Amino acid sequence: YFDDELSEEEEVDFMCGMYYTDNNKISWWPRPQAWAASGLNVGFWSTQCGDQFQKYLNNI
Repeated sequence: YFDDELSEEEEVDFMCGMYYTDNNKISWWPRPQAWAASGLNVGFWSTQCGDQFQKYLNNI
C-alpha cells in the first residue's frame, strides 16, 4: 500500500511554501490563519491586498 495523499495541513503548507529551519516554520505566503487575522480579508481584493502581495512577491 502506498499513500501519496497530503493531509489538509500538508496541502496548506505546500501551497504557502512552508519550510522549516532549526527553530522556526517559515512560509513564502501567509497561512490562512494569518490572512484571516491580518485585516486584509475584507471580501474583495483591495489596494492594500495588492501592496501586501507585492511585498511577499519581492521577498521571494
